[in-house]
Amino acid sequence: MQVTETLNDGLKRGYSITVPASELEAKVAEKLDEARKDFQMKGFRKGKAPAALMKKMFGKSVLGEAMQESIDAAMKAHFDETGDRPALQPEVKVTNPDWKEGEDVEV
Repeated sequence: MQVTETLNDGLKRGYSITVPASELEAKVAEKLDEARKDFQMKGFRKGKAPAALMKKMFGKSVLGEAMQESIDAAMKAHFDETGDRPALQPEVKVTNPDWKEGEDVEV
């Protein structure tokens, strides 16, 4: 994960955060495995649903959750490292509106 400062104007700060696709995919797989233990689906024993089926059903929501957690963790680590304290909740925008799964995320 890479954090670079893009704006330093008085009290205003801007940062560019890049989350590698491999890190995001690992986090999604971890979350799906965690949820799989308690998931029960017709035709499968509890906790034995195929990972591909779980990803197909819950992939987008888990991806969004993993992306948000990764970005929040990067911001928290950067603020702890630099000693900056945000006065307001940081505004997060994805810089690439045509982002597809499997690409690095830049916000």
